[in-house]
Amino acid sequence: MIQRIDTDFCELSIYAKYAILKVFENVFYDIEKATIVHQKFQEFFQNKPFVLITERNFKHEVDFSVYKGNALQNIEGLAIVSANPEERERAVLEQPLFNKSFAFFEQLTDAQNWAEAFFR
Repeated sequence: MIQRIDTDFCELSIYAKYAILKVFENVFYDIEKATIVHQKFQEFFQNKPFVLITERNFKHEVDFSVYKGNALQNIEGLAIVSANPEERERAVLEQPLFNKSFAFFEQLTDAQNWAEAFFR
C-alpha cells in the first residue's frame, strides 16, 4: 500500500494500479461523498489508469447517480467485493451504469489479483 486516507465516511487504500474503497456502515454514499473520493483519486493517480475496488463489508446505501457522467475517465475497471448475496444483487443493478470492466468477487485478494492483472 502506498497511502491510506481516512474520512468520516470511508477508508481509502491507494496502491500503484488500484484503490480500495471501504464505505463505513450506515453511510449513504452520494454525489457529495463521491466527489471527495474522486478528488483524492485525482491527486494520486492524476490521469493514469487505475482500477477501483469497493470492499462492501458494511451495510450502506449507494446513490446510483454517482455513476452518471463517469467523473473519472481513468477508472478502467470496477470490482465489488462482498460475501453478502444482497450486495451481489445490487451489483447486478449497478453493472449497466458503469460502461467499463466490471466484476464481482467474494474475496478481496481475488479482486486485487484481477486489478493487478488488468494492466499486464
